[in-house]
Amino acid sequence: MATATSFATPNFSGLLFAKGQQATPFSTMIGARPLVTNHVEFTCGQEYNTETGEQPNISENASLTAPTPEIVTRSQLTNVTQIFQKSVSISYGKQSNMGTLQGLNVAGQQANPMDELAFQVERRMAKIAQDIEYTFLNGEYNKATTDSEVNKTRGLLTAITTNVLDLQNKPLSYWLVAEGLKCIHDQGGRTDNIVLGVDATTLLQLNLDAQENGLTIVPLGREVNGINLMTVVTPLGVVAVAMLDSLPEGTATLFDPSIMAPVHQMVPGKGNFFLEQLAKTGAGETYQIFGQIGLDHGPEWMSAKFINISTDMPSKIIASRA
Repeated sequence: MATATSFATPNFSGLLFAKGQQATPFSTMIGARPLVTNHVEFTCGQEYNTETGEQPNISENASLTAPTPEIVTRSQLTNVTQIFQKSVSISYGKQSNMGTLQGLNVAGQQANPMDELAFQVERRMAKIAQDIEYTFLNGEYNKATTDSEVNKTRGLLTAITTNVLDLQNKPLSYWLVAEGLKCIHDQGGRTDNIVLGVDATTLLQLNLDAQENGLTIVPLGREVNGINLMTVVTPLGVVAVAMLDSLPEGTATLFDPSIMAPVHQMVPGKGNFFLEQLAKTGAGETYQIFGQIGLDHGPEWMSAKFINISTDMPSKIIASRA
């Protein structure tokens, strides 16, 4: 276990800048209606197959005998919560040594941050948030059968098995997005609240293709739980576009955030993702952060994913048409 000590975590003055991705747009978009469970396994809903229309072929004489009864069966899809846990340790020496600065110092400056424990806790919480974002998109499912096994929540991309479009190293285009919407529509899903999650390269590919077809990807003028979205109009509906940095390279997804939710499994009397001091063993303090959460991804056929998208940057830039 690493402990924050005076020489391991020296103090500096100046503004703090975090290098790397910190946003969690997918988790934020689906977080409007969090659910709570007291069971490690929870349901993502039930589903059944509808029947296509056909013309009956029944004569009057045949109608005198009732047809053979038919039934519609249902199936249930479940997911599980999983544990997210981090620890923070800081020595008494470090806590009492915040006035010692390294690097360039000007008279009157002080350490930033001023509270090492608060900074370390904040960064561990941010790492948990990134882990949740990654897991909600990419998580591989596993349901533990013993205490030594690991529960793993199923992520959205793993859940999607019906509407999968393999682009075979082609860039994502406007019409391929429309094809993905058609796949959802053909399964009986709604296409009026769909978000397209992409990485930066795929977004540039889509923007170039839209411009070549006399279209533009423009700001949507609204937010989903604080996430600014862009929009592209297709014959099957207006699609909001958001960058999801935790997507695997060459992958994009169409999803409806209103049918999804994080599922919290609370610890009685403590809540979820709480900070708790652990037993002392010397001249320092150790804390743990503990939480259990899973993804309710809803019916998987109401989402779609694109795989094996070209990872090449667009070869040219076309000015937006008036």
